[in-house]
Amino acid sequence: MRRLWTVAAVASALAAAGCGGGGGGGGSVPDGAGIAPASSIAFVSVRTDFSSAQWKQVTKLAGRFPGTPQLIAELEKQTNGLDFEQDVKPALGPEVDLVWFDAAGNGNDVVGLTKPDTKAKLETLLQKSRSKGESKAVTMQVGDWVAISDSQAKLDRFKTASAGDKLADDKEFKQAFEELDSAASVRSWTSGEFVQSALDRSLATSGAPPRLSHDLGDLHGISAAAKAEDEGASVELDGLIDPTPDPGTFSPSLPDDVPGGALLYVSTTRLDAQVRTILRLVARSKPNFETQLSQVEGVLGLSLENDIYPLLKDESALAVYPGTSQIPRVLFLQKVDDESKADSLLRRLGAIAQLSGSIKTETVQLAGKSVQKLTFTSTPVTLYDGTAKGKVFVTNSSSLAEQAIGGPVDSLADDPLYRSARDAAGLPGKVAAFAFGDVENGLPYMLRLAQQSGSVIPPEAFANGKPLHAAVVYLVKDGDALRISGFQTIK
Repeated sequence: MRRLWTVAAVASALAAAGCGGGGGGGGSVPDGAGIAPASSIAFVSVRTDFSSAQWKQVTKLAGRFPGTPQLIAELEKQTNGLDFEQDVKPALGPEVDLVWFDAAGNGNDVVGLTKPDTKAKLETLLQKSRSKGESKAVTMQVGDWVAISDSQAKLDRFKTASAGDKLADDKEFKQAFEELDSAASVRSWTSGEFVQSALDRSLATSGAPPRLSHDLGDLHGISAAAKAEDEGASVELDGLIDPTPDPGTFSPSLPDDVPGGALLYVSTTRLDAQVRTILRLVARSKPNFETQLSQVEGVLGLSLENDIYPLLKDESALAVYPGTSQIPRVLFLQKVDDESKADSLLRRLGAIAQLSGSIKTETVQLAGKSVQKLTFTSTPVTLYDGTAKGKVFVTNSSSLAEQAIGGPVDSLADDPLYRSARDAAGLPGKVAAFAFGDVENGLPYMLRLAQQSGSVIPPEAFANGKPLHAAVVYLVKDGDALRISGFQTIK
């Protein structure tokens, strides 16, 4: 049975083939939800119409990876010769669903559903899997569907539960699927109540009060979809929360102010609100936290409310670049209204840091401007910070500091890879946050760092990473949901 599900999982993975967005919406509820119990905690639906344009797009993308034939051969070897074309495809209907009908079995209480053209084809596949040493697969007819699991007890429990209310009639489930792209190859849903309860239990083990996460809202559901497209693969992830958070949004402008060549770029706005939320939750978990924080502010002569928060209201960005050693170069930018006040705060923080005895603070000239240099005496780390052009900058590279002051020679906004990935992802004019990753250069860089640290990286890892060019992920509010959308270009 384990190997049979391996084959099914590969089919699902190929159909998903990556991550992005668009949020086409208008998605219909999968047919299998019509027999899934309303008490189910998770549901995954895979389109298995192998003659469809979407499946052809999946196989086209998979063909761009040199390791695909070897992967298929290895899977056939692990399944003792079960052939996907001859054995698996004829046995599956146009839809295959996985239903986690409860949480009693540590995630193993799952049933597969399909509606084959004839049950005989499915039985032939299962019989072949048994004859090749697979665990016993048990089936049960439930309406027009065939349910498959690894034990009769699970199927009996599933059938009993499915006799009651159905997941397809659950309002929150229906709303979640209607948010998803109807053309997606893979769509999924997870119970928000289940996820939030598990999170609260985990937080409670660390001393947090009960239902701490509910301070942020009630999570009703998490839905996701993945789709293969001409230039790569897209994914969307929706969280239905009540009340729906209303994150600050911005029109990204800092890509014009950071140098091109970034392996990773992450940007957001209203860091002050995010820090406030975090500290509020910490205060609920630790009764003495606010008193201790006030004492620290008094000792440092600084106030979060008056000194820190006012500088974190606007757009901010973090960019990561290759380094000459195992330490990458990093640049942080924060747009500020009062450059003089920001510079004064940086100087005060530098003076406080120097009191520790492990940091040496000095003023140096870069690009014709006085900036602060902080040298960590026990490590090879040096930081430069200052203000320029209405922004605070902090970096561990003097060259990045000079470009933050004088402006980049070639900006990220003009980088062809960034522009193509941004356009492919359909990055909207206003977002709550977004990230760009140069996978084409970043993945080999990370693999080389791993090699330098003593890890053994097979040559195939470099070869199979070459089709992955760039990825963009962004966060927006869409009606009652927070949506994360993204796109991975595959060339």
